[in-house]
Amino acid sequence: MQQTRDRLGGTGGQTRIADLRAQLNPSTADMKKPPKPRKAVKRESEEERALKAERMAQAQHTTSLLSGGNSKKPYQRPGERAERKSGGGLLFQLLLVMIIAGGVAFALDPTIIPPEWIDQARDIVGPYIKI
Repeated sequence: MQQTRDRLGGTGGQTRIADLRAQLNPSTADMKKPPKPRKAVKRESEEERALKAERMAQAQHTTSLLSGGNSKKPYQRPGERAERKSGGGLLFQLLLVMIIAGGVAFALDPTIIPPEWIDQARDIVGPYIKI
């Protein structure tokens, strides 16, 4: 029994098994590095903050009329799509409706147009188109 106790780490002057394990697997508490000291926060004065804000505002200011650009064009942000123009104004739409209405009226009753107008139109268009 004495031999077993000595082999397992008894008091016979031998190294204990726990000591051997501790040498092979050091604990995580021993391996941790000390924490890094925190950096000191740099405090800016009000004047420095105002100068910094002014520099940033000048760098971002692109809509100035003094830059020599075309002031007739509206400002367009980078990446913004230009708006598409519609098919025309109100005058174009009214003219289109009038032409369609006149064409339908002429198709229903060709006597609406006086014969003098038809003769005058043939005289104007006659040299260019063979009838």
